Amino acid sequence: MTETFISWGMDPNWAWGVATIAGILLIALPLMLAVAMIIYADRKI
Repeated sequence: MTETFISWGMDPNWAWGVATIAGILLIALPLMLAVAMIIYADRKI
């Protein structure tokens, strides 16, 4: 993913940081949404 940001003209250090944050968000956001849905379903049942 870093290469993509570098090809867009971003500085390699910034590209690495943005790619790292994007990777963390790609993992964390679906997990947080799944937990929220499980809690919601648990309270409704």
